[in-house]
Amino acid sequence: MEIVNGSTVIFYLPMPKSWSKKKKALMLGKGHQQKPDVDNLLKAVMDAVLKEDCHIYDIHSKKYWSEKGGIQIL
Repeated sequence: MEIVNGSTVIFYLPMPKSWSKKKKALMLGKGHQQKPDVDNLLKAVMDAVLKEDCHIYDIHSKKYWSEKGGIQIL
């Protein structure tokens, strides 16, 4: 996993098991607008992957509802 300037980090957050199949179908791939906040997710990934992140000046991040959780770095 490499994070460089201009990277896009996409977070896929799993939908709650308590949701109905109908609600899951409706929300799949939609923007995730609840906690955790995207800035906190991004900070955790950068802290885990980079020794020092002060050289990063341009990064984009998004978060979506998904069947399974995951992180994609483009």
